[in-house]
Amino acid sequence: MAAVSARRTLLPLTLVVTVCTAAHAQAAAPAPSGATAAWTLRLRGDVRWQQVTPAGALLVSTDASLAGVDIDRGQVTWERPELGGLPADSVRMVEGSLLMEAARPGLLLIFDPVTGAVVFDSRRLSLTQVVTRRVLPQSGTLLVHGRRASGPPVVALYDLVTGDQRWANEGLFEQSGPAKRGLGGLMQGLARAVSGGIELGVLQAGPDMIVVHTLLGLRALDARTGAVRWSAALPTARAGNPARHVRLYPSLDKPDRIYVSFDDRLMAYRLADGQALWAKPPTIEGWVHNIVQHPSGIIILPESPPPDQATGNVRIVNGVVQTGLNVARYEDGTTIAAKPLRMRGTVTDAMIAGGSAVLAVDAESRTFVNVLDVATATLRLNKDVKIKGRLAYAELTPAGLLYISRPDPATNAEVNVIDLAKGEPRFKDAIESGKPWGGNDTDYDAARYYLHHAVEGRMLYVFANRDHRLYAVDRDAGTFHALGGEIKLQGGEDPTDMEIRPAGIVLIAPQNLVVLARDGQVKQQAYYPAPQLPGLLRALHRINAVRAGLYGAAASAYGDAFAQASRTATDSTARRITGQLATAYTQGGAQLAGYAHQSAALATKRFKASLTVAGSVFMLTRAPDGNGNVLLQIDKDSGQPRSRVDLGKEREPVYAVDDVAGMLFLRTASATLVGYRL
Repeated sequence: MAAVSARRTLLPLTLVVTVCTAAHAQAAAPAPSGATAAWTLRLRGDVRWQQVTPAGALLVSTDASLAGVDIDRGQVTWERPELGGLPADSVRMVEGSLLMEAARPGLLLIFDPVTGAVVFDSRRLSLTQVVTRRVLPQSGTLLVHGRRASGPPVVALYDLVTGDQRWANEGLFEQSGPAKRGLGGLMQGLARAVSGGIELGVLQAGPDMIVVHTLLGLRALDARTGAVRWSAALPTARAGNPARHVRLYPSLDKPDRIYVSFDDRLMAYRLADGQALWAKPPTIEGWVHNIVQHPSGIIILPESPPPDQATGNVRIVNGVVQTGLNVARYEDGTTIAAKPLRMRGTVTDAMIAGGSAVLAVDAESRTFVNVLDVATATLRLNKDVKIKGRLAYAELTPAGLLYISRPDPATNAEVNVIDLAKGEPRFKDAIESGKPWGGNDTDYDAARYYLHHAVEGRMLYVFANRDHRLYAVDRDAGTFHALGGEIKLQGGEDPTDMEIRPAGIVLIAPQNLVVLARDGQVKQQAYYPAPQLPGLLRALHRINAVRAGLYGAAASAYGDAFAQASRTATDSTARRITGQLATAYTQGGAQLAGYAHQSAALATKRFKASLTVAGSVFMLTRAPDGNGNVLLQIDKDSGQPRSRVDLGKEREPVYAVDDVAGMLFLRTASATLVGYRL
């Protein structure tokens, strides 16, 4: 590829763009200023790709090594020659952590991207297969489980800061109870043989204990030594049969226990000794899909198991295995309802709304909703209400159940309000998304047809691409009306995001930005045609992953309780939890104590920065003289470009953008990287 000099990127460039005012008159935007080159870095080997990590370090892959770069100073902080030349998809974030992992045949490394310290190297234990890897922030450790060419499977724990192995346990998959004879003994042997190759269920139960599940049952491990503190067998319907579909849950309000779901039942276990806290497990109809810990009881959500694996009496309607939901009491596990409440299929979610929960039920790609009164385990609607699409947002308002759905290839999305007294939708002609689908799933991009929405006061604003209009929904009155006329985006685009800002309601698309007044009138509209080069756009779209990854890392560092709560939160609850996260980072609590000091400090700084919604977006467009391409930073309030960087004539430029730090990193020559402040 042709080299592009750093000097060239700073040459003055007169750029004329189309800006539409409220009257749709065209005007010339002022030329954006060139971004400032903060540093230039020369590396060993050709730069292949680069990636900004949620922790704040920049990873740069060359033929010679994988390197970590300090984005403020433009200096290489560490290098790993054994990871040189790796494809970009071989290096990724370890779920639930600030760490990264790199894989190549025969090698898996897990490392801190800020310091470069290796936390885990699969060669240390001679592992041929890494089955489980889980970061445990409460104890500052990484748990790894894998198999070797010979010998038993091994489970080991590593320190997140030093990478030191705290312990290794080779006896976790041995039978803990008495050996059985006959068929029972055969089942024990089979369970032992296959359990070592199945991913462990892992739950950090306080800083000193780790609970894991294998086919052989529950084991509580001492986090300091790896010794087994206690074992417990799950009380399945048929004694001796291994439990299926097992999931572990932390207790949100009662620190003395954990919850374990399996098959069609749920059980609470005491952390001190592993004793069951309930005389018998509460059961539902179907497999346990998830639980929601509501103040009035534990909502046990069912899912439709395969017909040949269903438990109890199987009811099948229109090819869908029917299920039954119930609510268990915290004290003794007894269920509030005498019999499970009949559901049409899998209850995918229960969104908490005060003393109630909005249930979303999936029945063979059709979605139904109902409202559960948790304290009495009764349904407020006599009959489930079918909605279009999949439930995405719901809240109980004075007018009823207000919901927004997501589209799929076969069904539009919609906004509507269900009258809880009548059990019927209020809007006969609901706000709907478009559905241009020709029968081939590959032709359908659902992201284009989401109903983008934002709440301000009692108003819910919704943009519908079916007619390209903005709507205002009065959440209290249960009414809606269109605002203004049709809003056309150039280049055949549809919005991919929507925000409410001081300047107005902002619609964002890859190459369009529209600022609307709250009456729906267009205040500003800017369009920057995209270069016809897929490689350029792929690189630009990776920007969004940076901020999303940062939120994910922050949430996981807060612990398993956050993950459990966030799965069942309404939007208002989610905002409250986000505020708690901010407090946790501000106070520098133990959530990041397991990481190196540099990593924790940088992640905290970036998390605080990420709480502020970015004031700009990035768009790629052709240079006005047709000589190459430029990357523009567009102000969301004015629609005007703030700054620009010349990407030259490269058909596949190697660059990355960090919108949290406000920087762009561009390869200007085969082994040269330039960092620009935007």
